Amino acid sequence: MPDALLLVGATRLSDDHWVGVFSDAADQLLAAPFRVADGSLVRATPGDGAAATLAHLLAVGGRLGDVGFSVTSLVPGVGEAVRPGTDERAMDVDQTHESVVVGEAAVVKWAVHAEPTPAPELIAQLTMAGFTEMPRPWGFVTWADGRRDVLIASVGQFLPGASDGWTWAVLDAGDFAARGGDLEDSIDALEVVGTVVADMHAAMATPTEVMPNPMQPAGVTDVDEWRRLARSLLDEAVGSVDGDEGARLVELKGQMEDVFGAFGEVTGTMTIPVHGDLHIGQVLRWDGGYAVGDFDGNPVLPVALRLLPQPAARDVAGMLQAIDHVGRVVLRRVEGADAGLVSVWISEAQARFLGAYRERLSERGRPQLLDERLLRPFQVEQECREFLYAVRHLPRWRYVPDQALQALFPQA
Repeated sequence: MPDALLLVGATRLSDDHWVGVFSDAADQLLAAPFRVADGSLVRATPGDGAAATLAHLLAVGGRLGDVGFSVTSLVPGVGEAVRPGTDERAMDVDQTHESVVVGEAAVVKWAVHAEPTPAPELIAQLTMAGFTEMPRPWGFVTWADGRRDVLIASVGQFLPGASDGWTWAVLDAGDFAARGGDLEDSIDALEVVGTVVADMHAAMATPTEVMPNPMQPAGVTDVDEWRRLARSLLDEAVGSVDGDEGARLVELKGQMEDVFGAFGEVTGTMTIPVHGDLHIGQVLRWDGGYAVGDFDGNPVLPVALRLLPQPAARDVAGMLQAIDHVGRVVLRRVEGADAGLVSVWISEAQARFLGAYRERLSERGRPQLLDERLLRPFQVEQECREFLYAVRHLPRWRYVPDQALQALFPQA
């Protein structure tokens, strides 16, 4: 760390393990587990036992006594699969937090950047509404100081054999586009995903003790904010992306702004709590089927905006564009991939996902949740977010939104 950190909160998990909350020079909060070593506190790493201790605490419905720390146990008494001292291993995935697998039964995610997040409330809502297509949540640890209420750690079910969509979907699409596989076989999974996402939205819209009134019509102020945000993201992307990609983005700017004009026509559309960062990488294929994960919201957005109810179309548009992005990755990374076949796969996979989503919403009596007028504006906005993600975190990703926008505006 370039600057000194100030310890602002700490709580003991066991005689040997602690969790600390720190503030940096910019007043940003960080959290980390610690252990006792030779009379001093040192950063705990996978294998040191802090994750197993926390998982056991949540499994038995335990509590933390220190001021500011709160524990929510969603499934107390989950069993004796995890005890202090159970084996731990790091989860080797690209993420901003730190995940530790405990006893092949639970995953502890330490929120290195401690911030407000919709995840605890959303997951509690989904659990109470009966949604099961997600890793079974064990619970959360939060910390509050009167100004902020932030997530410190979460614990959930470990899914054996799980791989995220950037692995399984790229393999499926690559089988068709480069290895002579069957089209139906390569897109069947997207039909299942469409059903899962519809079930998730139906659960989000179900009144529970967590969210008694989750469905709300959008007012003029809400709609104006969606349009303002979309244009702001576009302006920021245009100002941030250089080179050939930037030049092509500038050429499309006027047409993209015209698409955002559709926001003015949807006052009164229904809003619900949404995932907020739904893409193919958030869908895990595991030995038991498919599961949605990571309810922390879109990392490009300020935290306050991640907590606001949104149209279900935002999640749907994000998934439609993620399917497109799978095709771009296949063209870039899979040897022998045929561009024509990739285009076919994208089109058919998007249609299969959206068709299954619509059908499931109708079966659940919730067709009004999808306002299709919002799909294209949110799809276009999503590519602005992708450009900003590339600029801030992953420069090599720039080719994906560049190509996806060319597909959304084929006559440009």
